[in-house]
Order: sequence, then C-alpha cells, then structure tokens
Amino acid sequence: MTSLSEAKARVSTWLFDNALPLWAARGVDADGRFFELLDFEGRPVRGVRRRTRVQARQIYVFCEGADLGWTGGRSIAQAGLDGMIATCRRDDGLWVAATDDAGGVLDETPDLYDLAFVLFALAASHRVLGDERARPLALETLAQINAQMTAPHGGWHEALPARLPRRQNPHMHLLEAMLAWQATSPDPAFEAAARVSLDLCRTRFLVDGAIREYFTSDWAPDPQTGHIVEPGHLEEWAWLLLQAKAAGLGSAEAAESLHRRSVAQGLKAGFLIREMDTQGAPIDPGRRLWCQTEAIRAALAFGDPGAADLIAATLDTHLATEVPGLWIDSYDAEGVSPDETVPASSLYHLMTAFTELLRHDA
Repeated sequence: MTSLSEAKARVSTWLFDNALPLWAARGVDADGRFFELLDFEGRPVRGVRRRTRVQARQIYVFCEGADLGWTGGRSIAQAGLDGMIATCRRDDGLWVAATDDAGGVLDETPDLYDLAFVLFALAASHRVLGDERARPLALETLAQINAQMTAPHGGWHEALPARLPRRQNPHMHLLEAMLAWQATSPDPAFEAAARVSLDLCRTRFLVDGAIREYFTSDWAPDPQTGHIVEPGHLEEWAWLLLQAKAAGLGSAEAAESLHRRSVAQGLKAGFLIREMDTQGAPIDPGRRLWCQTEAIRAALAFGDPGAADLIAATLDTHLATEVPGLWIDSYDAEGVSPDETVPASSLYHLMTAFTELLRHDA
C-alpha cells in the first residue's frame, strides 16, 4: 500500500521536473498562446481549433505552478492571459469559443462552459499575478452572462443561441469560478451567481442521490439521456460543496454521500468509469484521466485511506508515458487506449488534484 508521503514525492517530481517544464517548452507558441494538443513525442499539433476554455485552463495551471513555487509559471501565465484577452474577447463583454493558430476567431459562440473557465483563469490571474485587468473583466463578463444568457427556468443558457439538452456541467464550473473569486476577492455578484448554481444542484441536478447530466428546458431529466450519471462529476460536486460550505454559502450535506456513491458504484478495477445509470450499472465502462483526478481530490478531502493507491495507479497507467510529463487521457473497458494525441485540457484536472495533495498534510 502506497503512503501519501510517497505519492506526494512522485507527484512533485512528475509535475515540477517533467510536466510543467515540458508544457512550458512545447505547449506554448511564439505569441504566448497555448496549443490544444501535443503528440506523444511532445510536439505541438497545429491546425487544430484552440478552445478558449483550454487557453483559460492553461493560464490557471501556470498561475498555480507559480504559486507552488515553480518559477517559470508566472511569465507563461501572464503571456497566456495577454493572448486570451487579445484574441478571445468579444465586443459585448463575452468571449468566443475558439480561435485558430494565428489567433483568428473560428467560433464566436459564447458558451457557458468556456465562460466559466475564463472567469476561473481571471481569478487565478488576480490572485497570483496581481493583474489589474482581471477583476474588472470578471465582473463585466459575469454581468453580460446575467444580461444575455439568463434562462427562464433558472440558471443560464449553455450557449447563445440556446441549446438542448440543458446541462449541469457548465453550471458546476461556473460555481467553481465563483468560489475561486470569493476566496481571492469577494463580491456580491460572485456570491449571487454561486448561489444560483448551488440552488440548481439542490433542486434540479441532484435526483435520488445522484447528479444527473442532461435536462429539458425546464430542468426535468431529459427523456433520452437524463438517466446518465458520471461518477467523476459526483466527485467534483462533492468537493465543490465542501468548498461552498467553507465559504459560508450553505450546507455540504450531500457531499459525502455523492463521494461514497461514486466510489461504491463507479469504481471498477481500481478506476472510476465514465458513465453509469441511476442504479449504478455501467453505460460506458471506459475511463478518462479527469475522472481519476476528481476521485483523488475528493478522497483526499474526505480522508480516504485509498487516496494514495489511486494516485499511484494513475501515475502507473495514465501518466506512464515514454516522454515524461505527457499523459494518456482515455482507456476503453479492456484497458486499451485509442488516443493518438495528448490533450492540454487534462493538465487543469491534474493540477487541481495535485495541488490538493501537495498542500495536504501527509
């Protein structure tokens, strides 16, 4: 059985000696903007749309790296922030969905998932970089989300124009961003938005003890997909509910039960599966890296003794690449990965889990 101190040492080496230096050298272009993908040789993949959410996630990653003492993080995060503001911001105060390699807009759609990560990156930029633009931009972005995207049955439209099915996931990440802002520079607007997502979780997303994913326009479970439960999101909500309670924004009553349900029903052969139904039967028995990092973070928060073993298993599979500092994002149910590239988006999930570990008393 692996100890937490052993896990912490391995994670520290992987993150500071391998991953951050590699992605700083290979995952950033000459303009300071982040590539969407690397190949398994560590080379950037060009000609792929660059999602704004990934630009924002990488800003957070390098801010967090700097905050943990990795000296190269600050300048990379600052250049990434400058690039995101220059290429991804719309004239109306919202943000585009995707740009090309040169920074030209490919998709100007405002998407709530992207906007949540922009707000999250701005919070990290305010906290770590002290960038004076971050807070005014966050407040303006949130004001425009409220003005343009508020939905008639609660919450916000997931994109403009509105789409169906409704989804809990963007609302969850908007809560994450609002909690990050409340922790670094509180404002009534951030608190109000956090409460919207928390109320939706309590009254709509949480059905019979599990978080559902997909809904109709009035937040009833979608007839075709409303039975889908993602164990990784049970863990993510469990952790966020704990953070919300610590911020004085309500009860975390459901948090531990969500975590325990995820472990009891979603953990198969030592890893969290992608999807199950409301009874815990697998729908997609494959696995992705982000689900494991959410399980790790929640296990640390609840003091589970198996946290170190899950960290070791993740290091020995998902992170055991020929070029250190890369990862294998997905495996099918037989343990075979179809991946041909390495998505930058996963580094955010790794950083959130590993930050929890590195700041954990072990």
